[in-house]
Amino acid sequence: MVARPLRHMLVRFAALITLLPLGLTALLGSLWLLPAAEQEIASYHRQLALTIAGQVDSYFKASRVSAVSVAAVTGQTDLAVVQKAIATNLQLLKRLRAMYLVDATGRVRAVGVSNMSKALQGDLLGLDLSRNELFQKARASGTEQWSDSFLSVVGGGLSVAVAMPAGSNVVIEEFDLAHLSEFLHQTTPGSEQLIMLIDRHGQVVADQAGTWTAQQLNLNNIPLIHERLTSTKEVRGSLVLNGIEMVGSLHKINTVDWWILVARPRHAAYRQLWTSLGIMAVTLAATTLAAFGVAMVLTRRMSQRFESLAEHAQLVTRGGEATDWPHSTIVEFNALADSLQQMSESLHERARLLEDEIAERQHAQEELHEKALLLEQEIGERVLAEHNLQVKQTQLEALNLTLEARVLEELAKNREKDALMIQQGRLAAMGEMLSNIAHQWRQPLNELGIMIQTLRLEYDDKLLDGSRIDEFSDDCMRTILHMSKTIDTFRDFFKKDRSLQQFDPSVCIVATVELLKASLQAAGISLRLDLQPECLLQGQPNDFSQVILNILNNARDILLARAVATPVITVTSQQAQGVLVIVVEDNGGGIAADIVDKVFDPYFTTKHKAQGTGLGLYISKKIIEGNFNGTITVEHCPGGTRFRIAVPVRIAETVHGESD
Repeated sequence: MVARPLRHMLVRFAALITLLPLGLTALLGSLWLLPAAEQEIASYHRQLALTIAGQVDSYFKASRVSAVSVAAVTGQTDLAVVQKAIATNLQLLKRLRAMYLVDATGRVRAVGVSNMSKALQGDLLGLDLSRNELFQKARASGTEQWSDSFLSVVGGGLSVAVAMPAGSNVVIEEFDLAHLSEFLHQTTPGSEQLIMLIDRHGQVVADQAGTWTAQQLNLNNIPLIHERLTSTKEVRGSLVLNGIEMVGSLHKINTVDWWILVARPRHAAYRQLWTSLGIMAVTLAATTLAAFGVAMVLTRRMSQRFESLAEHAQLVTRGGEATDWPHSTIVEFNALADSLQQMSESLHERARLLEDEIAERQHAQEELHEKALLLEQEIGERVLAEHNLQVKQTQLEALNLTLEARVLEELAKNREKDALMIQQGRLAAMGEMLSNIAHQWRQPLNELGIMIQTLRLEYDDKLLDGSRIDEFSDDCMRTILHMSKTIDTFRDFFKKDRSLQQFDPSVCIVATVELLKASLQAAGISLRLDLQPECLLQGQPNDFSQVILNILNNARDILLARAVATPVITVTSQQAQGVLVIVVEDNGGGIAADIVDKVFDPYFTTKHKAQGTGLGLYISKKIIEGNFNGTITVEHCPGGTRFRIAVPVRIAETVHGESD
């Protein structure tokens, strides 16, 4: 090892210590700050694209309502009613460019075009659209079809259309792309933001400024745009438009199977990041220079003191006697100087004692030789003992390996058994849910039947007009949407999503009650809710809903089996000291004392085998204890049974910004 002067070493250490934070900051900036900033920018574009995609999706869903309303009256033999409905929709929706009814042969039977005289519209009657691709797709599939952008021969200009089958006919309505571009312009948050609507072929359908739409550009040659052809999810990254490098995100619009592009110039997206980095770099550089200057001054003073102390020590080494040892205000330095002074004084004394010590060491070496012989013998005995110990340890390890394999085998069998029981419980819950769906649908189906009969009677009495038909159409659609919402609730309840989430248990309880509402009303059971909102739990909402569903089903069954005069189920929730307590109570007479300790056992049930599996409460206990780290108990209360669920809650936090 090369020896260096203390002054040089202190200078190097001072430079290293002052420059080390600068290097670490630069390293952290490149490894953490820049990726985090890029992730934040990507998250911003993704959230904005999702928001605008939802608005555009709502735009198209609202636009198709007019086609649905016209399709509803196409069964009329009088085309004047259809023509009137078309004219009414054109007046109400400025976004519509044209609407027309095409019969099974592909001929235009009724038509309406905005900003066109009735005489010119009459010339369009009988127009042959049998080869129209949108008409052919709607006829072949029997479902609603959306077109890409095209040059319309009916409405004129660049348009997009939707075809709505109506029996053997097809209702087609065309939308003005300029109105769609104006809609995107209203959603633009900033002047530097670029928002485009791109169809299935990569054609620009609309943009917030309208300039790209007018040019009818196809962006499939851009890698980011082309990537969407093989993706069904979000597409994001860099792209170049008009020579400007941009960063953006693509999101799919499900209604029309198009994509929304949200992008910003790269320099605008990273402007705030570079400004922050510049300020940080200037501040850090100034701090580093100041620290280096202070370190140099301290290094110079320290090195001078140690150089003086080294000169005195060298004098003692050469056999001289040093006096006037240096001292300073540093306690450790003074202690070192005093120690060196005492060491120089004791050197002479040690030299005198050295000869006596040599004689003593020779005697000690002879004794050490005798002890070495004894030690060799002891080592041999220990080696033999260690060998025996190693043999026993090998035997113990072999036994442990066999034991571990047996334990793993038993664990695998238990897990398989638990999974089978949970699956049986879910199938039983699905059967209960199907019964509840039947109750939920019975009333809406009766309402639809009454409306259809009323429609026929009013038709025979010649009381039908456009407004009355619209009322019937709106009532039918509301009833159908209610039934569809029931299906969505049923599907969400059994959705296989095992990711951990933070959710409000009161929302899950209300949703579960909605599934049972019809069956409870049919049984004459009153349900009372007293829930504390805004309490967050960590876990799977569907698992929590299954627990509530199992308890409510048991309460309903016992109330029906015992024919209680005024059956009531009460559900309350209350948070106290970080624990949410949920109580489900009924007035069904309670549980017998000899079986209260068995209600959570697997396959234990008091019902007939055809009515229950005995797994509901067992699965509920495993979910609460295993997935929510809580407890579930049952007890007898005056006149009924009380189930108590206690689970730890998470404090709701106000989120100022989301990242991926």
